[in-house]
Amino acid sequence: MTELGKILREAREAKNLSIDDVQELTKIQKRYLEAIESGNYDILPGQFYVRAFIRQYAETVGVDVSSLLIEKPAVEESSESSAIPDEVKHEEIPSRATKLKEPLGVNVKSSRIMDYLPKILIAILIIGICIAIYMMFPSKNKTNNSTNTNQSNASSEIEKPENNALDQAKDDQKDTEVPKDEDTKVEPTQKITVDSAEGKRTTVSLTGTDVFKLEVISNGESYVDIKNPSGKMFYSGILKQGQTQSFDFTDENEVTVNIGASHNVELHINDEVFQFPVSPTEAVHQYITIKNLKMNQ
Repeated sequence: MTELGKILREAREAKNLSIDDVQELTKIQKRYLEAIESGNYDILPGQFYVRAFIRQYAETVGVDVSSLLIEKPAVEESSESSAIPDEVKHEEIPSRATKLKEPLGVNVKSSRIMDYLPKILIAILIIGICIAIYMMFPSKNKTNNSTNTNQSNASSEIEKPENNALDQAKDDQKDTEVPKDEDTKVEPTQKITVDSAEGKRTTVSLTGTDVFKLEVISNGESYVDIKNPSGKMFYSGILKQGQTQSFDFTDENEVTVNIGASHNVELHINDEVFQFPVSPTEAVHQYITIKNLKMNQ
């Protein structure tokens, strides 16, 4: 057992937590937790997870491992695959305290709204053009009807002069009728609003649509689980590169997506690519909570 593994195990036991308890709290598989305690890093799914899993384990049992992770965990020198690479060793995953030190005055929600403003303006412009084109058709039809009516009146005047006054009255009545516009209801436009984004936790609201479909696309290996506020788990596992998981959450009011390596995952909400408010380079492990604010609510 390595010194780091021993410290983590003793901290876990001091809190009267079992390996199963830590697995439930961190969502890290039990065999990976046991491997960390014993210093057997070979069975972890990749070198990236060595540091990420150790940090998550340490946060759960209340151990500060920032100084311990400066050096590689003690492992057999012959096992190159179990050592933490230098580039991972020096990579710092920003903590909540680090986020609080960032310059004040940056409104994340306002910044996200400004990002979507051009798309909203384009959508409004397209809708306006469609309405204008639609409104032109009744006028064209009215002109055609008037032309046909005049031709019919001319024929009536030749064939039946005695009915000219009656026919003219009917024509006048037709001309004064206001054409009934068809339903010009514009389909609602989907909107994703960032309610809050702090550290590794982000909350967004989905509005303007009655449909909520989520697609998780893996561009690299990453742990993902999805559940609702009541704890119902819809998916939990490690996605390999190129794998995709699709879900229909139309009947759900809220779901939370737990992503172990956010830089390897792409989310699509109703076929719209979701832009992470917090950059994956700043927070590798992220929780994305999506509130489904339906049109009829």
